[in-house]
Amino acid sequence: MRLKRIKKMIAEAGIISLITGAILLVVPHLIHAVEVEGYGPCYTDQELAKVREWEKTWAGKKIDKTNIDQVTEFLPPSYANDVYKTPEKWSEKESYYFFIVPYQRYIETPGMLEATQKYAATVKTDAEGVITNYADIAGRPFPAPKTAMEHMYNFDFNTRGDTNIKYRIGPVVEKRSRRERCSEQEMIEMYWVHRVDVDPRPTVANNSKAILKSTFLHLFTPPEMLDTMMINTRYIDTKKSDDGYLWYSQFRRIRRMQTTQRQDTIAGTDIVYDDEYGWDNHIPLNTYKLIGRREMLCARHMDVTKSYLRVEGQTVANGITRERTNVLVIEAYNKDTNYVYKKRVFYLDPETYVIYWVEMYDSLGRFWKAFEFWTNPVKEQVTGYEKMYMAGGIFIDFQRLHGGCSKETKVRVGVPEVDRNMFTISYMQKQGYSSH
Repeated sequence: MRLKRIKKMIAEAGIISLITGAILLVVPHLIHAVEVEGYGPCYTDQELAKVREWEKTWAGKKIDKTNIDQVTEFLPPSYANDVYKTPEKWSEKESYYFFIVPYQRYIETPGMLEATQKYAATVKTDAEGVITNYADIAGRPFPAPKTAMEHMYNFDFNTRGDTNIKYRIGPVVEKRSRRERCSEQEMIEMYWVHRVDVDPRPTVANNSKAILKSTFLHLFTPPEMLDTMMINTRYIDTKKSDDGYLWYSQFRRIRRMQTTQRQDTIAGTDIVYDDEYGWDNHIPLNTYKLIGRREMLCARHMDVTKSYLRVEGQTVANGITRERTNVLVIEAYNKDTNYVYKKRVFYLDPETYVIYWVEMYDSLGRFWKAFEFWTNPVKEQVTGYEKMYMAGGIFIDFQRLHGGCSKETKVRVGVPEVDRNMFTISYMQKQGYSSH
């Protein structure tokens, strides 16, 4: 049935659409999942016409504390009320503002669409919805998702160009003292399975350790972290914990990261290791509940080279460009009762399968943090097609009144080849000793 729907879309549009199914009329309030049979692009033609009418008034508008009340329904309450409406909580001088821009449809890369056509009909799941042939497939496993788990697997199979490289600059601001601590780092991420854009596809040969994804991180600031490096190996086996190792430049020592450290904040930020991309770990570690959908203002086409405006000590960047987007609302509950968060709420875009907003609740169920992720299309190095990729974000701890933002530059996606040795301890040691 899935394959038949995809072929029909090819015939009608000349390209595979991401998801099929009927969507009810968009209204500003939440529509419950039981009312929806499936999810297609963010908007049907009729819905999009209504959005375009709304945009005649709002596209190009500067939003700040003087008019934020008119669009609060499209933002998390924490950002609408505690950031933009009352900026004095975060700054003595600056007033925060952003711009509304028109919604732009995103179509996935041909590689992702072809892999979806090839593998979607072969997906096998167990009674709990866990994919049992996880390492053998690629693309979107569920072109017409109906459950929260299926949507989250679609999110999980986004390989972000199969291999990507970025340079991140992320100041963290202590609001009370207006001091900031800046972190600069290069990150390289390589997928060994689920590859859709760059050969070898869908898997890398000679994967004897059954690796899902490898990550290499090189820190340049703060000064005490100069040339500190980290590698992380995620395995296909969901019952196997990640292997993480740190090279501490100051001490010239390798230290293995314990599993529990994934819940620790990173280098003074408000982010734990699982927070990357909104959720960066195995899908079956959580249980999920599909609440429904909601229209949100999301920074889907955020060009940080043009729109990122910030002065030192400012918690939130100004000039962010956000577009009205119809997203999925999914609650995630970690199966580990001792986990750092009791609940996450994901606001997931059904076109890009990017989480643009995420809210976290502490072990007592109290609202704690809210993060925003920005994206911007980047041309893949091999294919030349555009891939929606991270451009930065805002990360705020609302209990401690602590936060910051980051921007990602020198972004490369669909990188044809990287030195796989960089994901080894010996490589970190060699690079570490050579830097002294």
